[in-house]
Formats: sequence, structure tokens, C-alpha cells
Amino acid sequence: MTGRIFEIREFTLHDGPGVRTTVFLKGCPLRCAWCHNPEGQSFEMETMVGRGGEPRPCGEDWTGEALAEELARNSDIMGQSGGGVTFSGGEPLAQAAFVADVADRLHARSVSCALETSGFAPEADYRMVVSRMDFVYQDIKHHDADAFRRWCGGDLRVVLRNLAWLRGSGVRYAVRVPCIPGVNDTESDRAAILRLVGPGVAVEFLPYNPAAPAKYPMLGRTFPLGEMTERPRQRLQAEKCS
Repeated sequence: MTGRIFEIREFTLHDGPGVRTTVFLKGCPLRCAWCHNPEGQSFEMETMVGRGGEPRPCGEDWTGEALAEELARNSDIMGQSGGGVTFSGGEPLAQAAFVADVADRLHARSVSCALETSGFAPEADYRMVVSRMDFVYQDIKHHDADAFRRWCGGDLRVVLRNLAWLRGSGVRYAVRVPCIPGVNDTESDRAAILRLVGPGVAVEFLPYNPAAPAKYPMLGRTFPLGEMTERPRQRLQAEKCS
């Protein structure tokens, strides 16, 4: 089985418990206007052009066996810290069968697996992959269906159905919310998201990444949100809805 990725990042500290290796899978069914990994949106091979004009291929095909072997190279270091491998993207569930295959191979090597997902995926794919994970970061990008469709290009009901299943799955998870100025960063937005997530769940509100627009010209594209300035906001600690 073959899958397509655009980056492997070693020794990451914010993509799950412990020290981790994060693999970024190429392709996403959503088009979030603030996406900071636009090279992960298309399933096709692309070329990014640096500021100096140097071209850089974006996209590489791997077999499940070869990728698992590569990701497990630092298994001792990751294991000592309680870490492992995190699947991110793009949207990793857009290559669900491939992710499941790699996760099975990693578990056979005693490597813990985590997932970062928008939750916008068919129920069968979501359950197949999530059930293989030791930890999940579930994104909630907006609480309002119309706003979600406008800013992300998808149906919020798909995400909420998967979130409802995740609650009862027994898989450890937390919710992450990218706070985008003028989109979902008000106190009322925050309160609505906490109500949507439900009681007892850790929710981490993440500030807008001002570096997001930088990659778009490298792909010959324009950042969809144009010029943005972040409203003053410190990184909020994870909290739970009571």
C-alpha cells in the first residue's frame, strides 16, 4: 500500500504526549481560509518556489512498510518520553487505509500513535483509524454550520457525528480550536464551542499563526484572507467545560 506525504518532522513537542515524530500526509477535503499548510491541501505532486527562486518538490510516495521503518528509527527516544508518532496533514483521514496500515506496523514495533484531524471524513474511515490511535487531537474549527461551510468548505454535521462517536470510543482525546481573527475568536464563539464539545473534555484554544500566508506565494497562490493582524491574545491554557 502506498501513501503520499509532504514532510516528516522529528522531535516535535506539541503534537501529542512526549517527544514525537510527526508525518504530514498530503491531501485534504477542506479548504480552510487560514490554512498554514497549503502544500498539504492538494493530493497532487507540487513544486514550491523559494524566495531565491529555487524549486522544491512537494510530495513523496511511500509504502506503508518503508514509512513505518523510517518513523520507528527513534523509537527508543520517543518511548522513553512517552511519545511516539503523530499523523497530521493535510487531512490524514483522506488516506485512511494507508494511515491504518502504517499504524498497525508501528504498533507491532511498540510505537505509540496519535492523530491530528479535522474530523471531516466518512464515519467508517474515522472509526477505522481512530480506533488504532493511542491519542487524538480533534479540531473544531467553528461551532456554526453556515460559518463552517463558508470558511472551510465542508459540512459541520460530518464532524459532529464523528465527535459524538469519539466521546464514547474510549480513545484518549483533546479538542483544539484555531482562533482566527474575525472568524471564531470572540468570547461568545469560545463559549459556544465549549458547549458543543461537552463537559469534561480538555479544549485548547490556539492563537492564529501569523506565518500562515508565507507559503502561498511559494505555490503561486494568494492567501485567501489577505492581510490579517492578530487581535492581542495570549496562548490560552487547556480548559474543560463544566
